[in-house]
Amino acid sequence: MRNCWLVVIGVVCGLAGPVRAQREMLYSQYLVNNLSINPAYAGSRESFQLSAFLRRKWFGIRNAPVSQAVSMDGAVSNGRVGLGFQAFNDRMGLFAATGVLGSVAYRFNLPALSHLSVGLSGGVNVLPIYDQASAANINRPIGSLGLGVYYQADRFFAGISLPELISREPSVAGLTLYPAVRPLMIQAGYRFPLSETAVLIPSVLLSKIADRPLGVDLNARLWFAEQLGLGVSYRQNSPGIISTNYLQLLAEYQISPAIRLGYLFYSRTPESPNAMQYNENSVHEIMLRFSPGSLRFSY
Repeated sequence: MRNCWLVVIGVVCGLAGPVRAQREMLYSQYLVNNLSINPAYAGSRESFQLSAFLRRKWFGIRNAPVSQAVSMDGAVSNGRVGLGFQAFNDRMGLFAATGVLGSVAYRFNLPALSHLSVGLSGGVNVLPIYDQASAANINRPIGSLGLGVYYQADRFFAGISLPELISREPSVAGLTLYPAVRPLMIQAGYRFPLSETAVLIPSVLLSKIADRPLGVDLNARLWFAEQLGLGVSYRQNSPGIISTNYLQLLAEYQISPAIRLGYLFYSRTPESPNAMQYNENSVHEIMLRFSPGSLRFSY
């Protein structure tokens, strides 16, 4: 466990660098990385989990828009405390965006093997702001703070979170450069066993941003024999700097008890839906998950 954490911290430090505020990339991954929208999810799978994501347009074209993300979490103190880290480096949208986030959650054991977790997240971005007065780029650190609550039972799960409860808005000469989104997110889902080997997991995510229409995500995932997972999601009014609608398809394959490979397709670029880079709106993403020492299968 100690070696795993050291490796991840090294990767996180390698991704840290000049950033601009924008987290649509993480928000769109919550079906396979619930930590991206709710810090209370940290440690809910009990065993250590490390996930790496690569997103880009046109895999066969050099210098095409690309993004990377790393997410990891695990439980300590006999499962009572969950710890998580995330790092992302997004070059897909209107702005370049890089960030590092840390999460901590405390879990309360409830009857019928259910759990209630309360979590806190914090991160620091360094924004390259152009100062016209000095004609130079000024690196300015910007902090953020998030809160969340997550409930998990044998089949039902739900959560409510404010991943950007506090997020500063940097400004120059009184002009706000990067507006904070500060979404409120409410999530709920249920696992329906269809047979001895098939499980259907429908879920919904509601997101609300001030002065914007309600965002609604309708999701469905189907797992076969705890080895092959297929899913579809429709997102309306996405919770990002630019609100958009798009379709998401995903496929996951459990190669071994410790390794899972996933593929995600987006009908639109979540970070920049109006961009026509390389005349392609859709985006492809690959996920690799490593779960050493996992005692049970986790969806």
